Amino acid sequence: MDRVIVAKAKIEPGQRYRDVRAGIYGRSAASEWIVEDVRPGTDGIMYARLVSVSDSTTRKTLAVTVLADPAQFEAL
Repeated sequence: MDRVIVAKAKIEPGQRYRDVRAGIYGRSAASEWIVEDVRPGTDGIMYARLVSVSDSTTRKTLAVTVLADPAQFEAL
């Protein structure tokens, strides 16, 4: 079955999100992220650049549809 993800809220810089699934060692402070920037990629997909709350040198970039997926992230 295909899953359709619909963003219900606009994702903007400054918003905080938490990984819904705990890692192999359980939930850690590293599972909380702040949206640093949102921009379109060269492929036309919107991406959010995130920075870790616990370590400002740790960043990751995700498609906004992934960040808006309640099975993967929750807004704080």
